Amino acid sequence: MAPPAESAPLPPTYQVGLFALVHRQDTLLLVRPHELLLPGGPQSLPGLLLGAVSSGLGTAENALRRTLLSQVGISVGDLVLVGSHVTRAGPEATYARLNLIFGTEYCSGILNPQPDVLRTALWIPRAQLAEHVPHWLRAAMEALPGPAAARAELVPAAGGLSLFGRRRGPDPEK
Repeated sequence: MAPPAESAPLPPTYQVGLFALVHRQDTLLLVRPHELLLPGGPQSLPGLLLGAVSSGLGTAENALRRTLLSQVGISVGDLVLVGSHVTRAGPEATYARLNLIFGTEYCSGILNPQPDVLRTALWIPRAQLAEHVPHWLRAAMEALPGPAAARAELVPAAGGLSLFGRRRGPDPEK
């Protein structure tokens, strides 16, 4: 019988979070969950961690749609990846989480936050959020599909940083 092999260190743990940046006219949906999943303060985007998805929900996009319907009572249009960022969490930052932000348009439903998951859910005017959001959310807001005029007010002054921290070049629309 061979001696037991030395145990190798466990690989780091990774999680994937899916979040929706839902827009309706000139407003965006923010929630205040009981358990914060995104960095940046008490306001957040509705979403889920993929580890919490039970099998049989289908694609990640379907899981996010079902989460929106169950958490806040709304249906949304096409989901388009508009941003991502990595956070570290756990004791001594032992695991990493890749957060994927999907932009989408509100389609139907009445905003009805479920009290067991969310404290509140509100439609907030884009202009009100322009200066008071983390950099990862600002970049996702800028990448949202829609009229250029709605995005223009969110673009920082010349020389700002893009989603990946690179300096912006000249504006191709000018």
